[in-house]
Amino acid sequence: MKLIFILLITSVCFTSCSSSKKVKVEEKPNVLFIAVDDLNDWAGYMGNNQTKTPKMDVLASQGTFFNSAHCQYAVCGPSRASVMSGMYYHSLGFGVEGGIQREDEEIVNAVKKKGSSLIYEYFSDYGYKTMAGGKLLHHHVPEETVDVSNGRGSWDFNLDENGKKKRLNWFGSKGLLDWGPISKPEHEMSDYKTAEWAVDQLSQKHDKPFFLMTGFLRPHTPLYVQQKYLDMYPLDEIELPPYKEDDYNDIPKAAEAVWNSYPDVPWAIKNNQWRKMVQAYMACITFTDTQVGKILDALEKSPYRDNTIVVLWSDHGFHMGEKSRFQKHTAWDRSTKVPLIIKDPRFGSTKPIEANVQLIDLYPTLLDLCGLPENKKVEGRSLVPLLKNPDVTWDYPAYTFRREVYATVKYDTYRFTEYYDGSQELYNHENDPNEWDNLVLSTTDKYKDIIDHMHGLLEKSDVILGYDESKQR
Repeated sequence: MKLIFILLITSVCFTSCSSSKKVKVEEKPNVLFIAVDDLNDWAGYMGNNQTKTPKMDVLASQGTFFNSAHCQYAVCGPSRASVMSGMYYHSLGFGVEGGIQREDEEIVNAVKKKGSSLIYEYFSDYGYKTMAGGKLLHHHVPEETVDVSNGRGSWDFNLDENGKKKRLNWFGSKGLLDWGPISKPEHEMSDYKTAEWAVDQLSQKHDKPFFLMTGFLRPHTPLYVQQKYLDMYPLDEIELPPYKEDDYNDIPKAAEAVWNSYPDVPWAIKNNQWRKMVQAYMACITFTDTQVGKILDALEKSPYRDNTIVVLWSDHGFHMGEKSRFQKHTAWDRSTKVPLIIKDPRFGSTKPIEANVQLIDLYPTLLDLCGLPENKKVEGRSLVPLLKNPDVTWDYPAYTFRREVYATVKYDTYRFTEYYDGSQELYNHENDPNEWDNLVLSTTDKYKDIIDHMHGLLEKSDVILGYDESKQR
């Protein structure tokens, strides 16, 4: 049986065609573009009172951070493809067939077929020097597409004496989830090397403005990190995320079935692992914060300090027990909501922005900030009006989709999700931030108009995704 459901793209903002004529770049600002993998909103500046993120906190205090920024796909590769292209993943021609993740070269070629280019290639076309280190697309950006690269590197698995991947606590067959101390010295970690590489780039003289990209793997699973970072979080002091035992009583079967091969909270409690998992996740965040700090400190000491825009973002969130899950992928806020900081020395610091924004907005925003011609293929919208005035009216939704499984929209204080079988969820984050009360099942007509409105938004889409039940797991 095939069912069809819709993903809305009414937030698409088509912009004017860019000129092939080169522009003068002497006064153009530099861009420092920092990606962090699997980082949810567990940061001090976003109100988390136990995760130690002093360097990110300082960056947020110097610029603008968004309290409701959302990824367009709650999986690494597709999300990053959307960020770097400024397009929804399905707009690149990727949907039901061929699997979730695509090779980095496939993404580059797909964007070219659309008559566009990845964000750093666009900057290169207008006189910027492009540099890339670490995880930026699903793995790394192809070396031949940038001026300077630190190579492909390797992921930090803890290997046994036979070179096999070592499992410590979770032996499930799906995913990379595991947690615990790693024996590898910190200076041998790929993220450490990426930070050192970026610091080196900032110490050099550049004869034109640069677009410097750095991508950090942690806190992507496996949650392996040095013991000293774990020691920063004594187990008996860890506050666990909110959990409701009967939470699944009002969610659709379609929501539960897609991601049922990961551990859940009952398993974590029974095996005395929940606090250890949270400890490892926070320790990995602090490890990455330390690496990010090296780069920010180097920028502060460099001649580029007053003319460099800094952007820090995560590709998607990650459940650490919320909704009884330990993973990404879901349509819930924990998976879609991401940290996003933009620091432009010309604007200084502003108050936090509560408007719903999307990661695909970064592409047009940076073009706008750097005075480059707009790219009409980009599907996001510039966030510069919000950077100039955080109180400006911003009546736009934010969308996330999971291939043929669901479409979800955050609008105002509500999140609405429609699954492949037509089942739905609606939550009001104003009084239900944990998404425990599915308002679709309300016995009153109080939310009927809201549900109809949100469903109507999805129906207005010009993109149809198919669902093949025989391929669903």
